[in-house]
Amino acid sequence: MKTVSIVIPVYNRANLVTRTLNTVLEQTYRPLQVILVDNFSTDDSLVVLNQFKIDNNSDDLQVIVAQEKQHTASAARNRGMQFATGDYLMFFDSDDLMERRLVQKYVDAFESSPQRVDIVICRRNIIDDTGEKTTMPLYKKDLIANHILHSVLATQAFCARHDFIRTIEWNNNLSHWNDFEYGLRLLLAKPVIGYLEGKPRVDVIFGGENSITGTTFAANHGKWEISLRTMVLDIKNSTLLNKQRYYDLLYYRLLVLAAQYEREHHPELAKPAAQKAYSVLNRKWRYRRIMPWLFKRIVAGKRGSARIARWIIK
Repeated sequence: MKTVSIVIPVYNRANLVTRTLNTVLEQTYRPLQVILVDNFSTDDSLVVLNQFKIDNNSDDLQVIVAQEKQHTASAARNRGMQFATGDYLMFFDSDDLMERRLVQKYVDAFESSPQRVDIVICRRNIIDDTGEKTTMPLYKKDLIANHILHSVLATQAFCARHDFIRTIEWNNNLSHWNDFEYGLRLLLAKPVIGYLEGKPRVDVIFGGENSITGTTFAANHGKWEISLRTMVLDIKNSTLLNKQRYYDLLYYRLLVLAAQYEREHHPELAKPAAQKAYSVLNRKWRYRRIMPWLFKRIVAGKRGSARIARWIIK
């Protein structure tokens, strides 16, 4: 039987992480290796993780508890990867929920494919702070563009072959949107992709009062921009053709960020971010005409702007 390693970073989740860990316990697949990395929490998270190990460590459910001093989820995930010995590797977050057959479905997808698959992507639900649930589409074409627009390879949305992913570390210098940047680098490594069809198998709980990345964009302004600039460099250093298209898509994401600042009533942050995006995108007449309109749509909370942007930016 193939072993699946699951790396879960934890920071101040003493009151929530048990709910997530229960969905791991309910997985129908074994053997599992669960690697819990406490990011030096200031609450009782480490106590909860150690108790989980005492209660559940077994021959077919190996539980490892580690700590990472550097206070980023990236550093915690890299620390967890050092312990991973499974054939397949998953990342998960400490407040999200997995459907009980998720791991089994991943393994089935790897093992049943007629070709060697490096990454399998699943459909996921996003649950916002009001409890509203949105099912994210499962994109299969133009994956790099769709990842830039929709974060296709979100932390909770994929499982990878360990021998493919083990040399691709998370960027410890990025505290925000680190999974966004990591997913781009995974795709730039040209993996063979598989998909879990059917219903969503992960519930992603958005935000939370103790989230490392915070609950608003404005509260961490500047940090999101650093990740976007890093992704521009990732594209620059890649072998992609038509790199300008992907630069433009990233600057569109900067425009989306500006719109988020505006929605949070921080025009002093929105204006320079939007101006930076326009300075790149305005070189083409069709961008000059449509981008301000898209900005207003996003501020108003209207959906479909990303699809329009993908159609325009070619």
